[in-house]
Amino acid sequence: MRRLDALRAGSKDYVVWDRDLPGFGVRISASGRKVFLVQARGPDGSKRVTIGRHGEMSVAEARKRAIVLMRRIRCGEDPATEPPSAEATVADIARRYLRSHVTVNCKPKTMELYRTVIDNHIVPALGEQLMGAVRRSDVAALHFALRDRPAVANSTIQVLSQLFRKAQQWGLAPEGRNPCRSVRKYKLRLRNRHLSREEYRRLGQALRDGEADGSIAGPAAAALRLLILTGCRRDEILTLRWDDVDRHARELRLRDSKSGPCMVALTPAVE
Repeated sequence: MRRLDALRAGSKDYVVWDRDLPGFGVRISASGRKVFLVQARGPDGSKRVTIGRHGEMSVAEARKRAIVLMRRIRCGEDPATEPPSAEATVADIARRYLRSHVTVNCKPKTMELYRTVIDNHIVPALGEQLMGAVRRSDVAALHFALRDRPAVANSTIQVLSQLFRKAQQWGLAPEGRNPCRSVRKYKLRLRNRHLSREEYRRLGQALRDGEADGSIAGPAAAALRLLILTGCRRDEILTLRWDDVDRHARELRLRDSKSGPCMVALTPAVE
């Protein structure tokens, strides 16, 4: 397989196949994400299965996994499942969940959140316990330990609950048992704060003063103004490219907003 770093995103997804291992390849999405995959023919026909994301595993690791998956497909086994293990721990399931689900299906920000919650909270507290041995009291204790950060506490229980659902799908946890289900989440205070006209005026003046004395770089000030005038999220502006700006239609074409690709109208103030 030619050097992956040299493969660039196109207008749509495409697959590059390995010359040395037929059936092993990498899919490059329009957003630039690269995901290893394998395709083989079994008794029920051809099957294509994702392996993992480039960057989370090396080409060598993905190739070894591809060989195993192709063997399972050709033998008529389900490649999405692995032999059950009564000794699967929370840490085991968490590693598999990150490798086979999060890195393949989630956006970078979501991946970062899940990995942080698992590495910093779930595995240190429950990682050595068997999935079938985790009790509601264990989950409640973890939730209570994070009470000074209620949003983090709730996110931790949500991710842990997803681990149990996936473990059940993989046959690695008892069916119908999820100790997170009855843990009551903390109420969060909604933030609904908007700048007043006077605050907008002072912010605009601060940007102008900062550009004049050199304390604020021009591109940074421009990005802040776009955030204010469009209502876009930070990363949507920071990752914006000139190709995404349609001056004729007076709109920004966001490739990957929280709700997917979308258009943002440009007002005269932005132009």
